Amino acid sequence: MALTYVDTSAFLRAFLTDAPEHDAVLSLLTDGSCRLISSELLWLEADRAVIRLAREFPALQGLAAQVRTALNGVNMIDVNRRVLNAARAIPEVVKSLDAIHIASAEMLGSELDRVITYDKTMTAVLKAHGLTACTATQALTR
Repeated sequence: MALTYVDTSAFLRAFLTDAPEHDAVLSLLTDGSCRLISSELLWLEADRAVIRLAREFPALQGLAAQVRTALNGVNMIDVNRRVLNAARAIPEVVKSLDAIHIASAEMLGSELDRVITYDKTMTAVLKAHGLTACTATQALTR
């Protein structure tokens, strides 16, 4: 079973029905075809996004419970000093939170099969670091 790291923007697509790749990400989260892992950062970013979305769109009030249930199915890597130091050491220009995701993924070493992300900069940095970055649709066809 493939060990698959999922970043926050990819994870959240499963809950936004009009988002590109919604069905593919939802399938990865629910079909049991891979072991999902992410940084604890996913919890924080997902919770903050859900709070913002529910405030902007009252019809999404129930989204928080769905997201938290799905988060229970994702193994989490601690955001600790080692991860933060690795994120700081990334030489490429990348957003801070993306650097934490990249560093967290790198902590998995050869156990990691792929990273699901839709961020082009993050994809380029992951590839430069020897990691496989792909979309959910690509992951489902591999």
